[in-house]
Amino acid sequence: MYNYLNMSSVTINEINVFSNDADVQTQLPTIVLAPKFVAFVEKLDKSLLDIKGIRIDAVKWFCNPTSPDPNKLGFIYMEILATDKRNGKPVPGVVFLRGGAVAVYLRVVVEGKKYVVLTRQIRAPIGGLLDEIPAGMMDDKSCFAGVAIKEIQEETGLVAPSITSLIPLGSPIIPSAGGCDEEIQLYFWETRIKPEIMGKMKLKIFGAPEENESIRLIFIPADEYEDYLLYMNDAKAICAHQRALQMGLLYDTCIKVNDCCGGWF
Repeated sequence: MYNYLNMSSVTINEINVFSNDADVQTQLPTIVLAPKFVAFVEKLDKSLLDIKGIRIDAVKWFCNPTSPDPNKLGFIYMEILATDKRNGKPVPGVVFLRGGAVAVYLRVVVEGKKYVVLTRQIRAPIGGLLDEIPAGMMDDKSCFAGVAIKEIQEETGLVAPSITSLIPLGSPIIPSAGGCDEEIQLYFWETRIKPEIMGKMKLKIFGAPEENESIRLIFIPADEYEDYLLYMNDAKAICAHQRALQMGLLYDTCIKVNDCCGGWF
């Protein structure tokens, strides 16, 4: 539940949420209803943190900001104003809030040879192209595995038979806890495809058109992938490979390889 304090402030879970920006102030009642913001506030450890308030400085909506939808909250730049109850010292509180995400360590078997499927696209924050395992942000209305299947199809054209085809790789990873709340749930999936399908996948441009994505696929032979990881710079890919290795999923006798259900091809 939340309550208005005034035109520029709202309370949620007894925490004062406010902004010094006039546009953001009008959006506060919607922001505090957004599932990703509610989830963030609920996990704040009040036994450690003495929270004076949360100041929201900027918001990015995945919809028209003049009529925001709580389920379409994209990103928030904000600061938690709090002290550490153990020593009374201020806590570094700047947060880039983006919510949960999923990523899939995807391997395909083509005529008995295994390849890791990677996406290659421009990532504006790093100023250029980046090779990654398929990934995407959580939809607050879906489960982790359901979103993973959607991202696989959007970014590769492949369709997993069911959510049980995807093997969870432990608990979500937290790649940048010093500034971002993002937790990424990792999955592993290995499937057979025909050589002609692999050829089509290499030529097609993938991605969600409404998100202006332009994704190319590259295929790294599985026996060369560990060397490739040294230069790839994708933290989620490195974590996924290590966890899959520890879980014994990279050995031929450990899992049943599914045939793909189809897709754009």
